[in-house]
Amino acid sequence: MQIKEFSSLAHPYPLGPSDEELWALTRYLLASGDQLDDLKRRGTAPKRLQDAVRTGGALHQTSLHAAGLLAKAALSNATTTVDGLDAVSLLRRLAEATATAALRAADSIAALAHGDTTTADRLLEQARVHLHRAPVTCQEVGSALLRHDGYLYAQARAARENLAPGGGAVKVSEAQRKALASLARGDGVFRDARRSVRELESPLNASVRTATLDALAARNLLTLTPLTGQEGRSAIRLTSEGIQALLAAPPPKPGSPAIATSVPIRPRTAARTSARR
Repeated sequence: MQIKEFSSLAHPYPLGPSDEELWALTRYLLASGDQLDDLKRRGTAPKRLQDAVRTGGALHQTSLHAAGLLAKAALSNATTTVDGLDAVSLLRRLAEATATAALRAADSIAALAHGDTTTADRLLEQARVHLHRAPVTCQEVGSALLRHDGYLYAQARAARENLAPGGGAVKVSEAQRKALASLARGDGVFRDARRSVRELESPLNASVRTATLDALAARNLLTLTPLTGQEGRSAIRLTSEGIQALLAAPPPKPGSPAIATSVPIRPRTAARTSARR
């Protein structure tokens, strides 16, 4: 496993889950769910058995992939930030859910082998329930890791600019803290859509409400700079005050509900950053 150095850490960490690996897990989860749904519509036990074996194998591979990503996240520097710990927790939930679904699918194969379609259907339904919202959760992992990266970038930028933490930092809400962390890498792009609607275009898996961005800009925590030759698009960059506000923000209270978002989450296609370990 590749090791790289990050200046703000005492020792290097292995790289955590990549965007490509998270997107692959999302595809596996969607495919497994579709296969489980198809199995319930296929005639007698003998006709369904082969397909059940194939689906059970796919679920087993999906659970192994989820467990592997959990291990990578737990060994990386994700455990050094609140958002990184959130990603580890979400991956643990995914690993447990996919492993349980794979076990239920295996039990259904045994039931079909004995001609018991009623029990097989019940077990397949249980497997499907364990995969409920799993693809969405996988996308939430990517968003949490993006915020984790952003926090590390903010620490590095604060060190470069000699920004003292101080008690005068602007206080922000949890939704605003997440927005600042998502955009701290400095690669944000805002797009003016039709009918005065504006959308966050990059980073692709950031989940930030337009109203939240406007509020942060109004408080001088980020700037929106029109991009030359790209009509309707603006670059987003955190100001020094925004960096200080992010680093001074208190961690969220345990058990606090997730912030609803209006921007769809999509997998990042940009190259991996050097911040995540």
